[in-house]
Amino acid sequence: MDWHSETRDQALVATPKGTINHETADAFEEHLIPALDEAGKNNSALVINLEHVDYISSAGLRILMRISKRAREASVDIRVANLNDCTREIFQISRFDKLIPVFDSLDAAVAG
Repeated sequence: MDWHSETRDQALVATPKGTINHETADAFEEHLIPALDEAGKNNSALVINLEHVDYISSAGLRILMRISKRAREASVDIRVANLNDCTREIFQISRFDKLIPVFDSLDAAVAG
């Protein structure tokens, strides 16, 4: 799984690329945990930019659930941005859009 992260304003933006499924979920989590830790240390939000993710399976959603729980415990605001039609539908059906705030653009997610 390709990965990029950067700091924008008061948010750490994590951008995975590819498909998040049972084969890549562990790598997704291995990237998200240090990103969450960094956001916590810098007292910033963690924005997961899914612009380059074409699909997320239940394995990926399970990782997001665990990360969301860790974020609450660490008082880190977590947000998701740039879902495509497929990932947006998955978030809506699974009700993950009720668990993690979803934004249509990266700028909106960073602004919170």
